[in-house]
Amino acid sequence: MRGHRSFISFLCTLYILFGSAKTLETSQTVPETDPLIVTFLARLITPDYGSIAGKATVKFEKIIENIGSAYNSATGIFTAPSKGLYQFTASARQSHSGYLHLGLFRNTEEMAVSVALNFNSLTIGASFTLESGDSVFVKNIWTQSSGIVGGGQTYFSGHLIHKM
Repeated sequence: MRGHRSFISFLCTLYILFGSAKTLETSQTVPETDPLIVTFLARLITPDYGSIAGKATVKFEKIIENIGSAYNSATGIFTAPSKGLYQFTASARQSHSGYLHLGLFRNTEEMAVSVALNFNSLTIGASFTLESGDSVFVKNIWTQSSGIVGGGQTYFSGHLIHKM
């Protein structure tokens, strides 16, 4: 019952914030096949302490949440089910002395980059618009293999902020 009240309170807050706003387009229709909620969280399990090949996409194989089924753990790629503003975050640990260079990509465009050195962690985060069918993924941007820690300590997450 408590969760139900929280959800009702959340909906009331949304109505207060947006319900009376005259600038919202009410004539826009959203196809029923587009999910209203899109969110995912996936963790890298293997290797525990290993490396990722140069220019390789990181495949976060353990899906914790995948509402909207937009993240594919076999490829490591999130595919936008609808046009909108999305937020993505990735965090990783470097597994041995050296560098870990990871980039967050929208299709072929590098959107954000972060570097970890000698067993340290990195975090990448960015918000940007996607068209339906656009891809987002995390990739080793270095031409050489880089040390990376799995074991659930490295993750990739994202969610739809606003459908357009």
